[in-house]
Amino acid sequence: SNEEGNASAMKTLLTARSAHVAAAVAVAAGICLGTSGALAQSATLAVHDAWVREPMGGRGMTAAFAIVENTGPVARAIVSATADVAETVELHEMKMVDATMRMSPVKQIDVPAGGKVELRPGGLHLMLFNLRTTPKAGDQVRLVLTFDDGTTVAVTAAVRKLAGMR
Repeated sequence: SNEEGNASAMKTLLTARSAHVAAAVAVAAGICLGTSGALAQSATLAVHDAWVREPMGGRGMTAAFAIVENTGPVARAIVSATADVAETVELHEMKMVDATMRMSPVKQIDVPAGGKVELRPGGLHLMLFNLRTTPKAGDQVRLVLTFDDGTTVAVTAAVRKLAGMR
């Protein structure tokens, strides 16, 4: 029957998709395990120049920044992240709303095919909430970015003071 054909086609598609995701995760895990330093990558995704702002005034939150490059032919998106020093990490953006800079959460951060996105102060960034410890300038924070295809990329980010802040 037509329903059985559709069910069979869907099952084949899901199996192929699962195998693709599993392969991507396996590749990313193989490349990223134990990665430290300025560059972490999967087959087509690279994260570099990662840094975390030293929290100001003993606040239990801070922000993380990096450059995320996608050398692949398909657009990807960061859908979540973790940090070893924070209970919660959210994807955020800063934008002008009624002549005021406002920070708001976003569902994902797009990384165009053959392109890059810069997570930077005043733009797209990661917010680290409920810090377990207070990172100081010179410390290192382990970040793991998860993409829409299930790929994860881990990177070590240096903690530094925001320029001009004492």
